[in-house]
Amino acid sequence: MRAVYSETMRALVYTAPGRVELEERPGPAVLPGEEQIAIQVAGVCGSDISGFLGHSALRKPPLILGHELVGRRQDGRRVVANPLVSCGHCNACVSGAQNLCEAWKLLGLGTTAGTFAEYVALPSPQVYDLPDSLTSEQAILAEPLANIVHMFRIASPAPFFRLAIVGAGTMGALALLASLRIGAREVLATDVNDERLATMRKLGASAVVNVSGADGSAEAQRVAGRGYDVVLDASGSAPARQMAFDLCRPGGEVVLLGMGTQRSEVNFVSSIRREHRVVMSFAYTPMDFRRSLDLLIAGEINLTPWTVRMPLERGQEAMDRMSHNPGIALKMMLEVSS
Repeated sequence: MRAVYSETMRALVYTAPGRVELEERPGPAVLPGEEQIAIQVAGVCGSDISGFLGHSALRKPPLILGHELVGRRQDGRRVVANPLVSCGHCNACVSGAQNLCEAWKLLGLGTTAGTFAEYVALPSPQVYDLPDSLTSEQAILAEPLANIVHMFRIASPAPFFRLAIVGAGTMGALALLASLRIGAREVLATDVNDERLATMRKLGASAVVNVSGADGSAEAQRVAGRGYDVVLDASGSAPARQMAFDLCRPGGEVVLLGMGTQRSEVNFVSSIRREHRVVMSFAYTPMDFRRSLDLLIAGEINLTPWTVRMPLERGQEAMDRMSHNPGIALKMMLEVSS
């Protein structure tokens, strides 16, 4: 099956805070060393929702959002793509930290058009072939899971570590699944959504706490007892960041992954007295992306029961749902083409 290309394409364009519209746009220019990918499905990420709601300083309308994709090369081979493109020449890139490149760019960010469209152009090394055995629902997790692979690689938790996860969205769920495969024990998940907490239970969390009520934080502290060895903030909201520090044992490690808000206050004096170590994790390297894909191909990570498909034409409905009432959905996929 060969992919068919045209000079124009349908694209879901972010036009104003809380608004996306289906438009006809020119197809992407293909530079030397690049190839055009025909997109079958595009994943909706939490950062896309942040942009859609007008909370992202780097996502301004009009912009085609999205950076997760499953598509086809021109010869018909199914692929996923690493959407974070680095320069390959700066000190960070040469040292293997391409996520810290001085000139990195990401699909659906700044002036770079994203994956909520029929086509996208990327350098060929960013594109990975998929086996027929891997469904689109599984493959679409390659990019978000790469963030988790990177995070655990740099956090380097000790064997049999006790883990708390603040935020039970997609990243929290992927962190839970990955942590259980590298030796995590007694995993606590906190969130304000009972449906997502129930999902975390099904995925293997040993305890869950809804922290939306007045007694939620106290209950989380009670469950934590002496505190957790590693606490991951997968949300990035101000209360979530403080809770991550509150749940961490003396001498433990707080990992900041979520970027829900730009600034927040933390009781640093309390954490200094408990000698908390802080790790901040951003994106992933090509090695992390490859390892993420290998985990998916091996069938070790799967969120298919909590994945929802909607056609690109219903993009406004899909974005509204994931912004305000996701229900059990942890991953939304926009179906761009059959």
